[in-house]
Amino acid sequence: MANNLTELLGAPYENLIEAQVDKSPSELVISNNSGETYYIVTPEVYESDLKHQGFEIVVSAGE
Repeated sequence: MANNLTELLGAPYENLIEAQVDKSPSELVISNNSGETYYIVTPEVYESDLKHQGFEIVVSAGE
């Protein structure tokens, strides 16, 4: 992986609603721990670096 995981994920959110409000329409909200922590990322970063590490999309782009 080209980048540090912390740099890819950015700030964590403990509340899904807050993450949904902060994300832009082109971004995703993902989680890797059964919905305890959420992160906002671009679809490109998710596909290239995070999908294979067990992260799942909670809110899709456009939602």
